[in-house]
Amino acid sequence: MDNKPKLIVVTGRPGSGKTTLSKELGKLLYLPVVSRDEIKEGYVNTFNVSHDELPDNTNRIASQAFFKNIELLLATRVSMIAEAAFQHKVWEPEITKFAKYSDVVLIICEVDAQVAADRHLERGMNEPNREFFHRDKRVTHFKETGIVLAPAEYEPPKLEVCTIKVSTLNGYNPPLEEIRKFLFPSRP
Repeated sequence: MDNKPKLIVVTGRPGSGKTTLSKELGKLLYLPVVSRDEIKEGYVNTFNVSHDELPDNTNRIASQAFFKNIELLLATRVSMIAEAAFQHKVWEPEITKFAKYSDVVLIICEVDAQVAADRHLERGMNEPNREFFHRDKRVTHFKETGIVLAPAEYEPPKLEVCTIKVSTLNGYNPPLEEIRKFLFPSRP
C-alpha cells in the first residue's frame, strides 16, 4: 500500500475558532484530533499545580509532545487533524518535515483580530479553570486591571501546501460540507 496519511492542520490566532472547527471536522471526517492545548492541559494535570508554578519551559515541552504525537501517528499511517495557534515560524519547519511523508492541508481560521481577541477573553472569563492550565495573558491582565489588551500580532503560516482559509465569523465559510468534499472528494 502506497497511500500517504493526510495531515489536516487547523490553525489561526487565539479566539479564531480553530478548536471548535477541529472537533467538528474530526466528527465529520472520522479523524482523531491532536490539540496542543489539550496536551498542555495533560502535562499541567500531571503536576497538579497551576501553570504559573511550573518551569518556564512548560510550553516548549507541550509543543514538543504535540509534534511527536503527530509524527508518531503519521509514521503509522494514521490520517489526522492537528490543531494549534502557532504562527508561521513555529509551523514552517514542522509542516515541511511532515509534508515529506503525508499529504498536508493547512486550514487557517480567519476572523477579525478584535473579534478573536474578544472571543479569547470571553472564553477565559467563562472558563475559570483555563487560567490554571494556560496562563492567558489577556485574561490575567483584564482581571487585574479591567483593561482589554489590543489584539496581538499574528503571522499565519504561509507554506507551499494546500491551504484553505475558513471564516469563522458566522458559522463557517466555506461550510463544513464543502470542506469535507474538498478534503475527501471521493468519500460519500
